Amino acid sequence: MKMTSALRAGVSPADLLAWQAEFDAGRYAEAAARAEAFVEACAEDARAWQLLGLALSFSGGGVRALDCLDTAARLDRKDPSVWAALGVVRMQAGDHAEAAQAFRRSLRLAPGDASIWTNASQNALAGGVSADALRYARRAVAIAPHLAHAHFALGSALHACGLSEEAVAPLQEALRLAPGMAIAQQSLGNAHQALGQLQAAVACQQRALALAPGLVSARINLSALHCALGETSAAIREARLALDVEPTSSHAWSNLLYALVHDESASVGEIDAAHRAFGRQIEARVGLPSGGWQVSPDPERPLRLGFVSGDLRDHPVAHFLRPVWRRLDHGQFQVVAFSTNPLQDAVTDALRADCDEWHEVSTCSDLELDARVRACRVDILFDLSGHTAGNRLTVFARKPAPLQITWLGYPGSTGLVAMDFRLVDATQAPPGRFDAGFSERLLYLPYANVFDPPRSLPAVGPLPFLGKGYLTFGSFNRPNKISDATLALWGCVLRALPDARLLIAAVSDETVAERLRDRLAQEGIDAGRLSFRGRLSMADYLSLHGEVDLALDTQPFSSGTTANFALWMGVPTLTLSGERFVQRLCASRLAAAGLEDFIAETPEAFVALACRWAAAPTELAALRDGLRARMQAQAERQPVELVRALEVQLRQVWRAFCEGRKGDGA
Repeated sequence: MKMTSALRAGVSPADLLAWQAEFDAGRYAEAAARAEAFVEACAEDARAWQLLGLALSFSGGGVRALDCLDTAARLDRKDPSVWAALGVVRMQAGDHAEAAQAFRRSLRLAPGDASIWTNASQNALAGGVSADALRYARRAVAIAPHLAHAHFALGSALHACGLSEEAVAPLQEALRLAPGMAIAQQSLGNAHQALGQLQAAVACQQRALALAPGLVSARINLSALHCALGETSAAIREARLALDVEPTSSHAWSNLLYALVHDESASVGEIDAAHRAFGRQIEARVGLPSGGWQVSPDPERPLRLGFVSGDLRDHPVAHFLRPVWRRLDHGQFQVVAFSTNPLQDAVTDALRADCDEWHEVSTCSDLELDARVRACRVDILFDLSGHTAGNRLTVFARKPAPLQITWLGYPGSTGLVAMDFRLVDATQAPPGRFDAGFSERLLYLPYANVFDPPRSLPAVGPLPFLGKGYLTFGSFNRPNKISDATLALWGCVLRALPDARLLIAAVSDETVAERLRDRLAQEGIDAGRLSFRGRLSMADYLSLHGEVDLALDTQPFSSGTTANFALWMGVPTLTLSGERFVQRLCASRLAAAGLEDFIAETPEAFVALACRWAAAPTELAALRDGLRARMQAQAERQPVELVRALEVQLRQVWRAFCEGRKGDGA
């Protein structure tokens, strides 16, 4: 931050220049020591306190920095730079509301200062007020069109408002004006990623890291991009590099764990150990606090269930959650939602109507969210994210509710001792088989989940085989699930059925398509037998099932949402139920649908089942014709069965908790 307003007595121009040189060079301790001397020489000079506050804020002295800037503001309430500096330091401390107030005061005194508008925009963005961030950034660009940071703020605000396509131009302009601005490269990469331009996004994050090797957020983004592209080893490498710099970064940890779940070479022991290592480091940091809950240990009273998720919108989690919320006995189980994502849509509105309380907590710090959950008197708190985007496992580590359960969002353990339970079914986790791989105790339901289909479903078309004379297999999974083991298995199927074809959906990146063609070519599969489709609208995606006879599952990360959509469109999925929990997701859904004949226990059985169905088109066509009606009947019965079983489990664990509290003298 440059000091440009009139100087006060006691801080000479030479003093200011010397301080500025230290500050600009990143020698914040030296700048703070120099400013200490200014304060000692002229304790009534607002500028001296301002310089000291700024230097302290960048050298780790946050609390004293605020005190210094508050003193500067008392000494001179009309200097806009003092209020601007106070805004910056409060923003760094995470106090975005107070920072906004300071910026507003500064702007009233200096409405033509584009740098203040820029900082105000970045503060509003960090505080979750995207509309204000966009308005402030546009004002900054209008005042100073040659200010790179103003264009950066504008691009960042547009991206946050869901206008990623519009964000590209201002971010590119910021880089034209300041080619070395690593954070602009990172933000440009984020915009490309939102637009599905993954290779361009990778290039931007790599350029950001070339400019600033210590920019951990860019490395975390790069890890996520590699994972999305199916480059699992690279994703793991980048996450580990991020952890080398910031060993306590929960984002880097979650990226690492999520990539390991996709990694076909990772052993069950390795995955378990990594999750537990995450849990140990975070719980050591927060000290496994427990107690302090504002709840009554009455075993039979109505319970308040909290649900924490970043996916309470048009997202797969919502398809699994709504049938449960709708059918819970709200007289005995009140639903309290904590949404960690500011994005909302029509699905959000529907979910809000299904719950008893709704809290938008996307801007809450860990301490604030912990306090909010406790103030809401939540008895049992659900994590619906695991190690996926928007998770708040750092809050669960603080144990804000007496009992905590993870479910739906992530196919594995959280690694937290503070997480008491994981909900499963016997197909996903045969009793005793996976217990050692979870930090949580497994609680069993008749079904691991139930699925709410889209309201508008295209009609189920006839079996394509009958018109074409050959079987068309399909994959509707994310491309990063299509591992080498998956391609080897598919290759075996296609070699065994030389007339069959394979349609691979959701592949919008030509680099990914080329990788899949090359890998299948190594399996002896001609590219002419393959077809690729990009990402489609929901209606077109569902209609695409009309071109597929039988879906093929992926390994080791098996199908979940895609298998459910396929069943509603008359297409069963052939799955290999493996030795890892994540390999059994699709088997769980097929077993619930009564389609055990599509579950293989070995690769050889998988190929044999593919051949068996290829030889029985009439039987497959009959199944297709009746599958929608079967799913509709199950959609009426299974959610009720699951919810009643869930209510029983929740009441049992709550009674056990209350009994334990009596034993503790509560």
